[in-house]
Amino acid sequence: MDMGTAISPEGWRTGPTDLLTELYSRTQLAQSQLGNLFSGQKKYFYKTSEAIINEFDLPSEKADTLRSFTETLASLLDKAYPQVEQKLNKLLKALESNSVRVELGPRAKKTLHITPEGEEWYVRAHLQRKNWLFNIPIYGANSKARFPDILGLNSEALFNLQAGWRASDEHDLKGRPGIGTTKPWQIFAWIAVRYGSLYIALKGLNMNKTSPTIEWRILAQSWKQQWRGKEGKALAKKEIENSMLGHLTFYLGDGEKHRDSLRFAIGNSDKVMPRHLAEKIVNAGYESSYGYLLDLLESDKWLALKKLKDLQQVKNPIYVTFQGRTFWLNYYKDKQILRARTLFKDLSEALTFTKTLAEMGFQAKVRQWQYQERGPYYFVELNRATILKLAEKSPEWRRALEQATQKRNKQL
Repeated sequence: MDMGTAISPEGWRTGPTDLLTELYSRTQLAQSQLGNLFSGQKKYFYKTSEAIINEFDLPSEKADTLRSFTETLASLLDKAYPQVEQKLNKLLKALESNSVRVELGPRAKKTLHITPEGEEWYVRAHLQRKNWLFNIPIYGANSKARFPDILGLNSEALFNLQAGWRASDEHDLKGRPGIGTTKPWQIFAWIAVRYGSLYIALKGLNMNKTSPTIEWRILAQSWKQQWRGKEGKALAKKEIENSMLGHLTFYLGDGEKHRDSLRFAIGNSDKVMPRHLAEKIVNAGYESSYGYLLDLLESDKWLALKKLKDLQQVKNPIYVTFQGRTFWLNYYKDKQILRARTLFKDLSEALTFTKTLAEMGFQAKVRQWQYQERGPYYFVELNRATILKLAEKSPEWRRALEQATQKRNKQL
């Protein structure tokens, strides 16, 4: 029958489009992209783990724990793949032969269950804003694992980052923090502040219009949920009112990527905050080292925040030269962070220059930067101690610091 106009036995209209036709199209798409989806996530997990080990110079014990964690994620993907592939094949055949049963879920008013003939599992179909959401379940792909403390954050920074996650995507699961996500980078970003013993499961495959996604569920067993119950999110939001680190993880959860404004999705509405906060949020992220983790994770939301920050950069920067390169000074007043940067297009040139500086006794770091469709570019960045050391030796750098002092009306 035509599910576009049919009324279920309970009297609930199924929606404005033909449900089964839409499901068939989404199932075909998911089937065609399934292999790349699972293999792509495995590659991302392995690459990211090694990048974290190298960037944060993890000791061997923590490195081994992180690699073991990654192997657990990969094994869960390997375990789930044949199950999902089989279910997609059965679903396609059932749809082609019109041998599926469509009914309301026993405890759901707006969720349909679509069951292929002869099967005990079903596809969940939920209508949201005139768009069908389809999910095919994954059973038995779960495991325990451990994740090391890779950042070594102080208690205040850790508390604020946790509060931001609780204010957005984190849940209270019987007194323990938990999260559900379809974004691989979010797994690492959240676990980095809820490290320790974990329970991890693959719960389903979302069959979306453009590409399928894997639904992950994670429970942090080493932590008690500080913000319990239904009021927990509201309490966590109060905690982060004056915390830029809290706003960072709040944005990673509920933030909306927008070209020129700082937006959060709160329920069915948007909350717009002053754009200049983007710079403070990004600076706080780097000051705590959490921002460097987000760089490695290639988080799209972190990139969106950094683009907003770039829009807020102060006009008429202060330039200074060294070893044939032009640097510009950045002073972030809220965190009292002083930095000098020079830009390279080629990574090998940036690394060679950094090595030259090291041989001269000046420490520098290389940071990758992507701007809109251009890039990647590479910053060679000097910290406050190195800048002051250069100022002791170079009149040009002393003058630049004096200019920055006058411009900021602040003793650097």
